[in-house]
Amino acid sequence: MKPLLKVTRQGVHASVQDYGRFGYRAQGIPVSGVMDRYSYELGNQILNNEANAACLEIFVGGFEFEALSNHTYVLTGAVGDYYLNGEVLESWKSFRVKKGDILSLKSAVEGSILYLIPRGGLNVELVLKSRSSYPLANIGESINVGSILYGSEVEPLPNMRGLMGDYRPKFDTVVQVRVYKGPHFELFTNESVERFLTHSFQYIGGNRMGYYFKGEGLLLQEKKEIISEATQFGTIQVPSSGEPIVLMADAQTVGGYPIIGTVHEDDLSKLTQLRTFGSVMFHLMEEGD
Repeated sequence: MKPLLKVTRQGVHASVQDYGRFGYRAQGIPVSGVMDRYSYELGNQILNNEANAACLEIFVGGFEFEALSNHTYVLTGAVGDYYLNGEVLESWKSFRVKKGDILSLKSAVEGSILYLIPRGGLNVELVLKSRSSYPLANIGESINVGSILYGSEVEPLPNMRGLMGDYRPKFDTVVQVRVYKGPHFELFTNESVERFLTHSFQYIGGNRMGYYFKGEGLLLQEKKEIISEATQFGTIQVPSSGEPIVLMADAQTVGGYPIIGTVHEDDLSKLTQLRTFGSVMFHLMEEGD
């Protein structure tokens, strides 16, 4: 293994992630993996990495690193104030660091999740066929001040590569996402269903377990016991408050709240990049769409 970076300043949250851990939901282990697959995939393509190469997923920013060796990286996802030795660093373009360089990822200003991807990916232990961290099962290590990130010895890119501006994702403060009906969709009042599909809901905070939204409550036609249902990344639960929760990559595999819908897989990336007080509007997909 090759030591790449040492964490010298700790921000809100960071974790090592790849595509995720498949085939273990029956044992209560969620898929985990990156929240914004689109940005992750593009980053690995820019570096000509394997598709499942592990990266560092960072919420909001606030991290600083000292380079322990020469290596090539790319930053994708949220656009923000990022610097290499005090010089502005542009996202979506590969860059080289030398031993002793200081990489500062101060704060995201558009979007909320950024990806620091090294050439060849991060080298951490495979657990259940994935390098993704899942703290609730003590899988993976916490990223704290003093943590060392390791990679592999790989051939450097012959040329610096990047993604042209027109092809980079845009991170909006209001996002439109498509949803499928959930198993309890028909249990909600007609007024609540209409509200769910025509009103916006404000994102008020969350994490890799779930995003919480504020809005006029969604009500069941009658109070009744709900049998626990399997959940997944994108499941929209409605607790007793009536305000929806969208489950994220590390969410539990079974839930007991009514499920009004599930976000279309292709729209999860833009939903995960919402900043606090941004809004979402849900649009129903019909069978065959």
